[in-house]
Amino acid sequence: MLPQARISSDARFQWVVAPNYFDRIDSDSDDSDEDENNEPSEKKMRKTQQREEQKQQELKIRKLREDLIQIEIDPQNPDHFERLLLSNPNSAITWIRYMACYIQAKDVEKARATAKRALTIIDAREEQEKISIWTSLLILEELYGTKESFKQTMDEALRSNNEYYIYMKILEMFTDSKRLKGLDKLIAKINRKFSDSIEAYIHCATVYFKKNKSGKARFILQKALSTLPTESHVSMISQFALVENSNGSPEEAQTLFEHVLTCYPSRIDIWSVYIDMLIKSNRIDLARCALEKAAIQKLSPKKMKSLFNKWLMLEEKYGTSESIDKVKECMNSYFD
Repeated sequence: MLPQARISSDARFQWVVAPNYFDRIDSDSDDSDEDENNEPSEKKMRKTQQREEQKQQELKIRKLREDLIQIEIDPQNPDHFERLLLSNPNSAITWIRYMACYIQAKDVEKARATAKRALTIIDAREEQEKISIWTSLLILEELYGTKESFKQTMDEALRSNNEYYIYMKILEMFTDSKRLKGLDKLIAKINRKFSDSIEAYIHCATVYFKKNKSGKARFILQKALSTLPTESHVSMISQFALVENSNGSPEEAQTLFEHVLTCYPSRIDIWSVYIDMLIKSNRIDLARCALEKAAIQKLSPKKMKSLFNKWLMLEEKYGTSESIDKVKECMNSYFD
């Protein structure tokens, strides 16, 4: 109850206050203070709870991110691979690692099914990615399949892709494999099918050299020269000579270059390839002799300048002050 005001008989203003009025005010004041004190406390608790929930959420996200990174670095099971492929279904390397996971578990059939599934999922525009899968499937059949399954897979790969690419990939397989069975037949087929390709002949010869079949490699050269047009012979011989030098007999390679340059002494490009081969093989004296022989040819000033510069660079790196002076004298004598 509020205090009441009244006018006394002597015209003085007086308050009439109930006996328990101030007690009630004190009580109301205490309730009000308690509400004011509780309100910040509840807000503080809510904020603390929110911060804790946010922290837990951040920890979960961080853990998920770390797990995903670990899966990407080192996937361990099919679930991991499936998760990776969801984000990048065109990745041949992921599919191949997936296949390897099954092979490691000795489940060849699932590895084969994974490869075939990859071929249906990878975008048709990703030609190189598909070829990588086909190559892996061919390797799988060569290692774990039968003669029939390998042939069937090879035929499918040839129908579905650029034939030349597939044949070259199969050649690479034979290079890395210890098996020789079927190699002669494959190379003969390639030589027939791509009889106008210097690159195909060189690939086939390289495989034979790496299999220590030098005689068969040199027969490839003869086969190529009997098939290719005459204007391609110099290029074929020089490229074959480089393979011979690296994988066969350096002396045979030298003989081939000398034969070409005797017939075509003005081919400055062949002189350059020959000399570079000798220098890379650390046959500096032979390179010097070849340069001296080239320098006496009757070539155009532009070609001669190129040869003299190559000779001068060789002597500056491997020669003496006297050999450098000799080159300079030859240059002055030619151009004066």
